[in-house]
Amino acid sequence: MRVGDLARSRAFYEDLLGLDAAPRPDLGFPGAWYALGESQLHLIQQAKIFDDIDPTDPHVALEVEDLGAVRRSLDAKGIPYRDFGGGQLWIVDPDGNVVELCERS
Repeated sequence: MRVGDLARSRAFYEDLLGLDAAPRPDLGFPGAWYALGESQLHLIQQAKIFDDIDPTDPHVALEVEDLGAVRRSLDAKGIPYRDFGGGQLWIVDPDGNVVELCERS
């Protein structure tokens, strides 16, 4: 979720709701991750980066077994995606919602 004031949002999610912070790599912009069972909540303090598929937009992340097979399928079907060469890529659904597809590392 995109937030305007990270400190204020951290106080809300950590102090008020009691969420536990999860490890977050340095992504080049401020943010915080929280563990939610086997899922996570990601807060991002960043303006929109891309006009089309933007990984910093609110999105759902789905785990796939073989990201290489997903890439090949998307390419064969002509479906655009954002890929930084790591263990995940992003697509948009028919209504413009961003979907992250990630492979368990």
